[in-house]
Amino acid sequence: MNEEIKNIIAEAKNICIIPSEENESESVLSALALFYTLKELNKNVNLIIEHFPEKFGFLIPSLDFITSPKNFVISIPKSEANVSQVYYEKNDDNLKIHLMLDSGKIKKENISFYFSEAKPDLIITLGIQDFQKQLSGKLDSFGFLLDSPIINIDNKEENTRFGKINLIENSSLSEVILRTIESSFPKQEIKGNTANCLLAGLTLYYKNFQNENTTPEIFELCASLMKKGADRKQIIEKLYKSTAQDVLFTLHNIKA
Repeated sequence: MNEEIKNIIAEAKNICIIPSEENESESVLSALALFYTLKELNKNVNLIIEHFPEKFGFLIPSLDFITSPKNFVISIPKSEANVSQVYYEKNDDNLKIHLMLDSGKIKKENISFYFSEAKPDLIITLGIQDFQKQLSGKLDSFGFLLDSPIINIDNKEENTRFGKINLIENSSLSEVILRTIESSFPKQEIKGNTANCLLAGLTLYYKNFQNENTTPEIFELCASLMKKGADRKQIIEKLYKSTAQDVLFTLHNIKA
């Protein structure tokens, strides 16, 4: 399967990465790790995500790489009205679009709005159990994603296996992504941003390594990521900043 993943990524020029909204924390961090890796492989990569958790701000790339559809279309059936001219006014406060009609009448219910974007060569989903369900209600915005080949990466057995390639493993998504990168692209060095995102994902998944499922191998993996440039001190400060403040506040009250 890793060879298949390697080949399909090698052939793709434009790749969209979509993390889960339900499993926000680890799926977003895994998506970021994969994003940085694919950028280093000189791929045109876009993250499709509505918002980033504020605590991940130190890990996110330039907003230029975070995609929301941009090609907005306003459609009016010719059977309802014949539009002869279109012009617009734009100022600091708003945009007004003016339509001049030769015949007919336009009503609100006759106007449709949607986005039109070029289909990506490849979609990679992280932590999404049902792709169609996640897109339901958003097809006006994300319908351009349909029918593109999908690599579906998840760690839940409930996954509907909607991808052309389905990589479902019972472990943290960070571990799945790390194994995938190392086996599919053995010459690609994991460093800096990628290592940071993977270590942050492991930290959250294993609840700052207090989870009973934390094994010695996980600690070895974390040590390896730190050697590759992951900054554990910064990760702890950013991910658990509010928790640390709460603890200090509690201790102050106890002393008082």
